[in-house]
Amino acid sequence: MPLFTPDTDDTAVGAWPRRWGPLLLALPDALLLCGGLVLGYAACSGGEALPHGTEWGTAAVLGVYGTALAASGAYRLPPRQMDVSDLLHLGAGLVGAWGSAVALTYAVDPAAMPPRSVLAVLGAVALIGIPGVRVGYRGLLAMRSAPPDRSALGVSPSPARLEDLVPRDPVAIDRAALRAALSDRTVLVTGAGGSIGAELSRQLLALAPFRIVLVDVSERNLYRLEQTLRANGYGGNLDLCIADVRDAPRMDALLARHQPDVVIHTAAYKHVPLMERHPAEAFRNNTQASVQLLQLCEQHAVDRFIFVSTDKAVHPSSVLGATKQLAEWYMRTGPASTRCTTVRFGNVFGTDGGVVPRFEDKLAAGEPLPVTHPDMERYFMSPEEACGLILHTFLLDAFPTYSFRMGDPIRIQWLAERLIQRRYPHVDPGTMIEYVGRRPGEKLSERLVRDDETVRPTEHPNILGLDGPAPHTRAVLDAHLQRLQAAAADKSRARLRHLLLDTCPGGRRQTNGAPSSPLGS
Repeated sequence: MPLFTPDTDDTAVGAWPRRWGPLLLALPDALLLCGGLVLGYAACSGGEALPHGTEWGTAAVLGVYGTALAASGAYRLPPRQMDVSDLLHLGAGLVGAWGSAVALTYAVDPAAMPPRSVLAVLGAVALIGIPGVRVGYRGLLAMRSAPPDRSALGVSPSPARLEDLVPRDPVAIDRAALRAALSDRTVLVTGAGGSIGAELSRQLLALAPFRIVLVDVSERNLYRLEQTLRANGYGGNLDLCIADVRDAPRMDALLARHQPDVVIHTAAYKHVPLMERHPAEAFRNNTQASVQLLQLCEQHAVDRFIFVSTDKAVHPSSVLGATKQLAEWYMRTGPASTRCTTVRFGNVFGTDGGVVPRFEDKLAAGEPLPVTHPDMERYFMSPEEACGLILHTFLLDAFPTYSFRMGDPIRIQWLAERLIQRRYPHVDPGTMIEYVGRRPGEKLSERLVRDDETVRPTEHPNILGLDGPAPHTRAVLDAHLQRLQAAAADKSRARLRHLLLDTCPGGRRQTNGAPSSPLGS
């Protein structure tokens, strides 16, 4: 699938070093290797730079080091893109080259080879100097990347919107049909104070349902949401409820009191590396609370349950994705009396804790942007698009799962470069990016469709139905959830991770590899 990589000006000043920089490093590497040999002979062989008769042996040693450097990827990436793992790989290649050079002294005539003491000096110079050149170059780039005085650049730009960076046609939803369908309904939204929940609340108010119940565990988020809605001119009654979706008696009381017809469940933990460190909390909040809430909705005869999921639930490599996948599976097992649908999509642009606000905070402080990998890519939608389509799925009832056409995935490096250009138009974006390596649980790219799902068109051109058999029965999932609950209660992090990521509910080992998604276009 093609990436969204708009044309860039490769003729700009600074573009040719980024393109040819890795190969240009061969010159200082060669000088270091030759200097190491000269130093070795000077220190160990009475000062003679290159004794007669060792020319071909010296050339062989240099050839071994050159081959090792090429094989270790020393010239594949420019220094600014090399992280710690790349430097360690380079160091391992240099140690291997030293070992190979020493082995040559035993395999051929020792008189034709540099002495082993000289090779030891050469190995030390190479192991310290060659990675040191790359680390030093990165340091120089960091010094060069200091942004100009903010006063010389004028007013800081407003927060970036997706449409500012990527041309997109507006997504239309049938608001008249939604207004008619919701006019006599009570709608309850969990996680209402979060980025998705807040935008859903704003759009729901415009549709004027009979009653809206907004639930969140955070007092601060609910207060901020109420102030925003009031500032936008809403003068009606707002039922804002502080409640934890993990608290079954509290949620049971809320459902009994408000008797909602529709529940939209957005409450979830969403930070991948953080959930890798807290798998029990991820399981309790993303899986157990979702299952519990669905069961309570069934008991209270809720007509429609909409579960908001994520592309990380497709063939997951992270704890977060695995917990959402389990919840998705459980949504497929409900009785017909409560119509349950899952809505799955990728990243929402500009949400709290997301990559865009983090980048903008870094740029405001004049700091470089941490990009995990040059090829990292993600699907993005604006909050308005995502929430409008979530609401539109209320009008659809043909499939158990829906996903959205999200366009092509966007490379995070490209996104970082565009944000740098918005704030610092006279700075080379490449000098303000540092590569930090992939974090635990992260994949280079995500998918929107599982292998066992079939993509179907719907009445809306931007919404696709995903059809397929229910992966597991409720009885099988209930048994698996009991095992997970026991592991979470025992605080056995390793066992819980194993059950989440490596074991199917039926007890079989699961695999998570998969090709690219067909939902990009």
